[in-house]
Amino acid sequence: MINTTTPIRFVPFNDALPVRHYQTGYLPHLRQKGCTYFATFRLADSVPVGRLNQWKQERHTWLSARNIDVTNSKWKEAFLQLSIQDRQVYERNFASKLFESLDEGFGESWLKQKEVQDIVAAGMRHFDGIRLHLGDFVIMPNHVHALMTPIDGFELEEVLHSVKSWTANQVNGVLSRTGELWMKDSFDRLVRDGEELLRIQQYIRRNPVKAKLIAGEFYLETKEYDSG
Repeated sequence: MINTTTPIRFVPFNDALPVRHYQTGYLPHLRQKGCTYFATFRLADSVPVGRLNQWKQERHTWLSARNIDVTNSKWKEAFLQLSIQDRQVYERNFASKLFESLDEGFGESWLKQKEVQDIVAAGMRHFDGIRLHLGDFVIMPNHVHALMTPIDGFELEEVLHSVKSWTANQVNGVLSRTGELWMKDSFDRLVRDGEELLRIQQYIRRNPVKAKLIAGEFYLETKEYDSG
């Protein structure tokens, strides 16, 4: 584990300020200028197809129970009309299933390799101070969790695309492979307040223990936040 001691600024979600909504696949995304996010991106083979299909059916059932027809091209607009409480339940259910599945270590788990970990860590730091302010992050065998605050002029999806594109090229070269490395879509959540920030930091820092990893099978870097 590496700890950097220079505090970085934490910017929580503010429900009084404008929010941009958009949806990719079945994942809802909220954007607010200057805010801190908890982001997760994963290797393309990290969740078995059968499990993805099971989740898809469960989501169809959940949405149908709220009169949302996913075969209708306007279903995403209907989803955004749900109450905040319903949308939070949807997000929590999806996130818990995803994170638990990722910790089972499916797929090739390329990120267990130190050389690959070094590339991904370097890719995260490469954009730090340029496109984002990087907080705690952990590189697990098949996924990455990170706290990120995009710098003005950059959206989180742009930052993640840059990190994933840069690291994919480098990692594929080291592994002498071609093809998709990362899953296209990512999970992200606006951090609501200081208490949630601490919970997320604890989750990131404890994730290797929770997944029963040993030294060398993960990479962890932590930082302190200044909420003032």
